[in-house]
Amino acid sequence: MKLKTTTIAFCAATAMSPALAQEVTLKIADSLPADHIITQNTTDVFMERVKEELGDRVAFEHYPAQQLAKAKDILSITQAGIADIGYIVPSYVSEKMPLGGVVELPGEISSSCEGSLAFRNLVQPGGMLDKLEFQPNGIRVLYNVALSPYQAIFSKRAGVESLGDFEGMKMRSNPGAMELSLQSAGAAPVRMTPPEIFDAMTKGTIDGALLPFTSTFSYGLDQIVGSATENANFGTVGITYSISEAKWNSLPEDIQDVLTRVGQEVTESACSAFDEAEKELAAELSEKGATVFKLSDEETAELGASFESVAQEWAETLDSRGKKGSDTLSAFREQVETLRAEGN
Repeated sequence: MKLKTTTIAFCAATAMSPALAQEVTLKIADSLPADHIITQNTTDVFMERVKEELGDRVAFEHYPAQQLAKAKDILSITQAGIADIGYIVPSYVSEKMPLGGVVELPGEISSSCEGSLAFRNLVQPGGMLDKLEFQPNGIRVLYNVALSPYQAIFSKRAGVESLGDFEGMKMRSNPGAMELSLQSAGAAPVRMTPPEIFDAMTKGTIDGALLPFTSTFSYGLDQIVGSATENANFGTVGITYSISEAKWNSLPEDIQDVLTRVGQEVTESACSAFDEAEKELAAELSEKGATVFKLSDEETAELGASFESVAQEWAETLDSRGKKGSDTLSAFREQVETLRAEGN
């Protein structure tokens, strides 16, 4: 009886002792400035909500601004366990995740929420892209976003104020679909990640870039932009924050449940914030002296025809490599149409 009492007392003490309580530390790595609008509306919110529910059972270490690795290397350090959750953008690692670039095709989505939710249905566990690209790379999506449709921004020296002025302009691009969209407009794509754009535009290495206004301001580019489109749709970027499968499998089930649910909520709240901010920042950019111009109906129709060719070329190129490009494009478009039919 004494042994039994002692055992019960030890178990009770173990359950109550802070030193012995279950605690998980999750290291998050990204390439964004700590005050970037994406961080503010995704990772900051994610960490706060998880802590509200799980308290000291989960601790976060956030490494922004490429502290652990450059954007293109974050997948590798997440797979290696240097980071647990990584800012993984399929187009930054297009050699490993080419199909994930489907969300970036120009002209396909009309808002951040449309892109984010359609993309989520493909990349979440069990989705088509999860099976084809995320699982094979040993990662699992917790939350994702697609930013509002990208506009073309130009330096002051570029002097661009119409679609015809795009010809020959050197413009920053992600690999893949975004490059094709620029080529269709007569511009010359130059690969680089967003943190590199400011210096490149300032030095004249590039004439402009494709970005939403939210990122234009987050990277301080509003200080050097001379002109920008307002109603173009040059695609977007599909962003995921993905956890390594090894780390995921080590977590208690109740913590997994909270991370999953909060991640879903963050995707939905973030995309709404991006769409609202995009409208406000277009006006603010104009107030700062930039020429914010709208494409004419004729120019929009011209781009639309080019963009459809871009989508087909993207899909056929992947098909020729043994990848399911056409199937992925069809699946993404079906998701977008379903969301529109539901009024989302």
